[in-house]
Amino acid sequence: MKNYWGEGRRTRRFSCVLLALFLLCSLPGPVFATEAKKIIINKKVNKLAYLENGQVSKIFPVATGRTPDLTPEGSFRVVRKVVNPYYNKLKIPGGSPRNPLGARWLGIDARGTSGGTYGIHGTNNPKSIGKYASGGCIRMFNQDVIWLYERTPIGTPVEIINRDWDLEGDGLQKFVELVVNGKTVAQDGEGRAYLEDNRVTVPIRTLAEALDAVVTWDAGKKEVTVQQGETQICFVVNSREITVNGIPKIIDKPVIMKHGRAFVHVRVLAEAFGYGVAWDENNCTVVLTKP
Repeated sequence: MKNYWGEGRRTRRFSCVLLALFLLCSLPGPVFATEAKKIIINKKVNKLAYLENGQVSKIFPVATGRTPDLTPEGSFRVVRKVVNPYYNKLKIPGGSPRNPLGARWLGIDARGTSGGTYGIHGTNNPKSIGKYASGGCIRMFNQDVIWLYERTPIGTPVEIINRDWDLEGDGLQKFVELVVNGKTVAQDGEGRAYLEDNRVTVPIRTLAEALDAVVTWDAGKKEVTVQQGETQICFVVNSREITVNGIPKIIDKPVIMKHGRAFVHVRVLAEAFGYGVAWDENNCTVVLTKP
């Protein structure tokens, strides 16, 4: 992939040299972003998440490479920022409606480059956003990249992934496969198990039914009852207190409701019914087995 913004013009080089000399003389040293801000781009769903203090602040649709190899994956940093970038390939000036780089450029140090080859930028083709359409860069709507540009300092970490990650929740939620006694559990899009804060959280009904348990829901009490053989567990939404065969117990995190489903940490259900729990990090899978 070629260097797309205007490093080729002598006048621009001269101006950049003067600016660099000025900055070297006037600043004590480079100022980099703290880890409080981070950008995550998920090629799987063509979305960009802007994080502040570990929490997703805003999510944008993007376009990525036409083929999977074009947009690099890995951990990088923003190393260049340009307003109205010059498109060097076709000699199109910045600010021109013909310029495919749009209104802003945030260059990243991917594949050993210095921020002029791969970047997050605007577009003059808004219909391409959400698609696999670029030569390797990450395209955004112009109004979105302006928003991002204003809040992203040099040094901000950028992670590019291609995974089943839900960026819409409270923080990043990585979807998890469930395997019970060697069989993969079917999960739908909104009721999937996920990894958050190094813990696997599961929809109670999905896992309970995979364990051949019976689930009942009391909407008035917001109570879920799970029965398997002689073992009965009762959960109340937003409460850390559960009962196992009538005996109250306190779990570390409350039962939560998402997308109309009750979720709880996997070990709460599994261990109550005598299942062992193992974590397969390479395949992002939690494995439940019963002797």
